Amino acid sequence: MNTTINFEELKNEIEIATRIAFKENVERYGKDICAFSLVSDDGAMTVVPYINTTSHLVKMQSENPENIESYEFESAEWFTSGGANTEFNAICKTLCDEIDNDDLDFEAFRNSLFETCTQVLEQLLKENFFHKILSKDILLMFSISDTSESKENLVQWTKRLNTINEGKRFEYYMNDNY
Repeated sequence: MNTTINFEELKNEIEIATRIAFKENVERYGKDICAFSLVSDDGAMTVVPYINTTSHLVKMQSENPENIESYEFESAEWFTSGGANTEFNAICKTLCDEIDNDDLDFEAFRNSLFETCTQVLEQLLKENFFHKILSKDILLMFSISDTSESKENLVQWTKRLNTINEGKRFEYYMNDNY
C-alpha cells in the first residue's frame, strides 16, 4: 500500500477519540442522543464524529415529513458534529500528511481507513460501550460525505453496526434514494 501509517495505531487513536467524543456529547446533550457516526470524506482526509438527538430528529421529521429517512440516516442532517476535537484534529492532520505521499496507493489507503473506522465502531458496539452509557441502543454509522462510494458498501457497513431490522431499513432507504 506504500503508506507510512500503521493502521493498528490509527485504529487505537480513532477508538480513544471516539470514546472521548461520545462521552463529551453525552455530557452536553444527555440521554437524548439516538445516533452516532464517524464520518470521513472521499479524499480520506478526515474522520469526524456526529451525533443525532431524538428531539432534533422528531423536530426535523415533523417539519419535513417527505424526508423522514434522510433525517435519520444522513449524518449531515443530524444535530451536531464534534467532540474530542484535539484528538480528531490530530488524526485528520496525520491523514492529510499521508495523502501528500507520492507513492501512496490511494484506493488501498482509503479502503483501509474506511474499514478501520467501521471496525472501531464495531468493537465499541461489541463492548456495549454506547449502551452502557445511555442504557439504550442507538443507530451507529460510518458515513462518507459527498461520496461516490458504492451503495453496497454503505449498506454493509450499516448492517455490521446495527440490528437486522435497522440494516434492512437503511438498505430500503438507500435503494429508494440512490
